[in-house]
Amino acid sequence: MSPTVQTALLISGIGMIGIFIFMALFYLLILALDKLLPHKEEAKADEK
Repeated sequence: MSPTVQTALLISGIGMIGIFIFMALFYLLILALDKLLPHKEEAKADEK
């Protein structure tokens, strides 16, 4: 395998790992925001 192909595979691997790390951090951020700021159901005008 040529050095150019090896370098390309290394760069691709680093990029893919970076994407998965970003997705995991974004998911954890969403979970944290959901815990800190839970959704509150609004009272409907029909029900009193």
